[in-house]
Amino acid sequence: MDPCDKWPCYTLPTLDNNPYRSIAFDGCFYYLTIPRDTSIYKFDSNFSPKGEIEGSRSYSGLCYDSLEKCFWATEVTRHNMIFKLNRKMQEIDCITFENSRCDHRQMLGISFDCAKDVLVVALKDAIYEVSKTGDADLLISDLCTHVLNVASIAPYLAVMIKDGDKQCILYYRGGRLVETERVPLEFRIRDMIYNPCKSTLMILTTKHCRYPQILCYPLDFDADPCHKALCHSKPEPPDDRCSIITSVAMMEAALSHILNAEGEKLQKAVEIADSVGELLEVNESIHKTLMHAIKLEHILYAKLQAAIELEC
Repeated sequence: MDPCDKWPCYTLPTLDNNPYRSIAFDGCFYYLTIPRDTSIYKFDSNFSPKGEIEGSRSYSGLCYDSLEKCFWATEVTRHNMIFKLNRKMQEIDCITFENSRCDHRQMLGISFDCAKDVLVVALKDAIYEVSKTGDADLLISDLCTHVLNVASIAPYLAVMIKDGDKQCILYYRGGRLVETERVPLEFRIRDMIYNPCKSTLMILTTKHCRYPQILCYPLDFDADPCHKALCHSKPEPPDDRCSIITSVAMMEAALSHILNAEGEKLQKAVEIADSVGELLEVNESIHKTLMHAIKLEHILYAKLQAAIELEC
């Protein structure tokens, strides 16, 4: 049975046949990354594109921290570093953790545990808990299969694995396996997140290695209430500098139309004037308009300088 016949499903736009690699949700928007692409792609609640954000590097993993209202990200070549990003996807800090099992091994996925205020990291055969001070503790070990990713649904963990001709999601609580869900191999799992607003596991997949889709698997788990903080998130307020610069640009456009109209008025006056007196009257009118335009230009310049001096 096609999972889309069983679960709700969203089809994502393809970008030069590149698969999406990771997904994060801040309560308002979904954010997706693509391998070897520094852009982070933004979607609304119905997965309609809402633009892209230029990041600092190509992130292989991404999750949202509902307590600090920031993002955490991993990068393929940095095996023991987790980057902290603000709501504008700018790097503001990082965590470096040391563990013999984690060193030189790629992090395949990252998730945020809101109940413990820690990060959960997936390696090929184990799941680790990483504190924000850099302490790493083993949560689940001896996973003989190939781990694909992990998602926190505190107090549960959802671990994606591939074992031969099987692809499954394993649900753990306190290190004990409590449930298993199989996903057909035609849907290659890339990442997944828990959406508490819908009590749904959102599974990022690529169908037939080509078509990106989101499978929505309803959950009846008794998740920790801390997840609900996401459901009351508000969109990031617009950048004040951008608002000011936009208003200046609109005023400049209006001024250009006024000045153009004054030029046309002068040309017409030269064509139809019967005396020098009439031309002088038109000239005086245009001169007053230009003086007002110059005063407004000084005001606009001051607004632009103020926008530049605003803190990030």
